[in-house]
Amino acid sequence: MSSIVFAAPVDTGHAEVSIIKSEQSDNSKIVNLGIKMDMQPGWHTYWINPGDSGGVIDIEWTMPKGNTVSEVSYPSPHKIPYPPLMTFGYENYVIFPVTLSLDNPHEDILISAKIDFLICADVCIPETALIQTSLNTIQNDSELNQWLDKVPSILLPNIASINGSNLELRFSFNEAIDDIYFFPKSENIFIYNTDQELIKEENNWLLRIPLIKDGPSNVDGILVINDESFVIVSELEESSLSVMESISVWQALIFAFIGGLILNIMPCVFPIISLKALSFVSMGGGSTKKVRLHALNFCFGVIISFLTVAMAILLLQKGGTMVGWGFQLQSPLIVAFLAILMFIIGLVLLMDINIGTSLTRLGSVGSNDSSYLGSFMTGVLAVVVASPCTAPFMGAAIGYALIQPSAITIPIFLSLGLGFSLPYLLLALFPSLITKMPRPGEWMNALKEFFAFPMFATSLWLLWVFSFQTTADSLISLLITILLISIIFWVVTKSTSKISRALSLLAVIIVILIQLSSINTLKANTSSSESASDADSDAWSINIEKELKELDQAYLINFTAAWCITCQANDKLALSRPAVKTYFEENNIKYIKADWTNRDNDILEVLTEYGRTGVPLYLYWKPGLDKTLILPAVLTEELLINSL
Repeated sequence: MSSIVFAAPVDTGHAEVSIIKSEQSDNSKIVNLGIKMDMQPGWHTYWINPGDSGGVIDIEWTMPKGNTVSEVSYPSPHKIPYPPLMTFGYENYVIFPVTLSLDNPHEDILISAKIDFLICADVCIPETALIQTSLNTIQNDSELNQWLDKVPSILLPNIASINGSNLELRFSFNEAIDDIYFFPKSENIFIYNTDQELIKEENNWLLRIPLIKDGPSNVDGILVINDESFVIVSELEESSLSVMESISVWQALIFAFIGGLILNIMPCVFPIISLKALSFVSMGGGSTKKVRLHALNFCFGVIISFLTVAMAILLLQKGGTMVGWGFQLQSPLIVAFLAILMFIIGLVLLMDINIGTSLTRLGSVGSNDSSYLGSFMTGVLAVVVASPCTAPFMGAAIGYALIQPSAITIPIFLSLGLGFSLPYLLLALFPSLITKMPRPGEWMNALKEFFAFPMFATSLWLLWVFSFQTTADSLISLLITILLISIIFWVVTKSTSKISRALSLLAVIIVILIQLSSINTLKANTSSSESASDADSDAWSINIEKELKELDQAYLINFTAAWCITCQANDKLALSRPAVKTYFEENNIKYIKADWTNRDNDILEVLTEYGRTGVPLYLYWKPGLDKTLILPAVLTEELLINSL
């Protein structure tokens, strides 16, 4: 049945079909449109995968050149059983959202839409509506926004695997599950039972979906839990499940503790830890109570910061944003702020400036400093600058933690913080250990000034990271900001007036805020990280492992980032060494770099599949291996060659 209409809804026989739009500004080039279908009672139409029978909506648009319409966005479907068949779709009423991109937002354009759809009750009838109208004639309808909200957008972290004749989805969900169903987008692969088997495991949920035939290479669909809809996207990899099944909660807690302890000696943390060590030396001969309180405040700062990072990651994941360890350094805003902060701390240490007690007390440097807040803030800063590093054991522990319920995730991050804090917890328990350190003296001033240079080095490294994330103009602007801050601090050293010093501090804050506000409006420079790839490495794509395995081509994939110090150290000490490059060539091993300097959900998806949420990650495969090997997080030339 076919009908044509020029403005009003069209009656196709068993439904009234119309085009609606949501209100938008006059200058907007993006307009949300909707195909509104008001069906007769008892009739239904179908989702992108109709199930055992049915057909999807098909729309043919005609409009002036330069204007385009997106594919249909499908709201979350419902089960429509017709025993023994199961179909997926919408009963009685539905709005299918689409997005119109305009060439000229001020022009009223003619729009023609030929809408073909299948509508069913006890019988199925193909119907067509041909709607010819103009953009300004289309009615505004607030209902469209409600149906846009019904289009699933929150990505649920999961592990997908094939077990016999079932697809198994493992995921975490913190509430009791009364109703659940997985709607797969792929047709003719799954058996669409009325109910799917749900099992509560020790640390997560397991959903089993029966297969008709061999499982797909990836899983894509909608998981509806208690009327909440989540997007499921997952590659089926043998290594994904084996990594997660090879580690228990207790192992993850132990790995996190050991990883946190090792983190103390990683290069990214050294500048801050060195300041803390110096402040404890300055307390030699002081009261044990003072030593204990400073040590405890530092530990509190560390532990609270790790728990805050865990909560931030969990909240972002719950909102549908995929993030991992070190995610904050993918923001040029945070990188710029840390570069400025490290530079300022270096100036304070080198020039012995008393402006801004919060800065001079950062690290509690100086025997006369009684600020416990300084020790707490040093712990916070130590965690912030630790994020570019991944210590041995950390990767597996954090990867495991972030696919577990929050009741498991939080204790693992707590264990990580306790491991990082252990040396200072021992000092709090046994403050007499401070007597084993050298006596305070003039040498401390010289050492304090020397520690300014690791701060400057850290600032330079962050500027280098910033250069990959933004443009040359942005980098120059940031360098000018640092120069202005240097001049202001020089003025402070020449001034004895408290008012001028306060004004100088205010000037520093204003300069920093202006710079950061300008950075916040920038878009990530994705081309810079790509151009930074090693000339000897190949480009990475999300399907490259599958493609290379089909070609029986050995490969080593390096998941790296400019802000990851561990990655850069491994690159210099192992991956870039002439002997390693020669080994790659002689053994026909393709070397591939996956650069995560800027945010990339495809890379994070693969990291998650291998039980990781941060870099580095090194994947090696060659013909004859049953599964991809994960190499150690810290590499040397000899270790790498022996592993291959």
